[in-house]
Amino acid sequence: MAIASFRAGEAIAAGEAVYVTPSGFIHKASALNEDQARVAGLALTDGALHDVVQVNTDGVYAAVSGLTQNEYQFLSVTTSGVLVDYTTWAAELDQAVTPVYLTNVGRATSSTTLSVEIEPPIYVLPPPSYLLLETGSPPLVDAILLEDGSPIYLETTIV
Repeated sequence: MAIASFRAGEAIAAGEAVYVTPSGFIHKASALNEDQARVAGLALTDGALHDVVQVNTDGVYAAVSGLTQNEYQFLSVTTSGVLVDYTTWAAELDQAVTPVYLTNVGRATSSTTLSVEIEPPIYVLPPPSYLLLETGSPPLVDAILLEDGSPIYLETTIV
């Protein structure tokens, strides 16, 4: 296991994914910014601002629970420093309005251990939204359809 020590640039909790700033401080990693999505590792210890925090940069991290064996863990889109499975990450992406970064932090080797295998972040665009209009006889609009095809009826429409 590779362990490095850094000064905290903010309050850090054990288990949070962190990145290193150009000044050498660590902060909670964020999928919303390329530099912040470059995860350095997982905090092994808690730390307040300017405390020294140990970080697991490569190896097995055993202070987790609720993992599914062989499932990869990614940096959350919505919560800085938090790891989520791909299904959760994809659901968070659906709610994103700006591009985000997909950072694979590691793979669960059991329900309580994560093999830290950090990969570089990948730029991902959120899925586009479409507004579909359906008309009865032009130029009148009978209904606006949602993505799943169900209609949003207008006040002027007779159902």
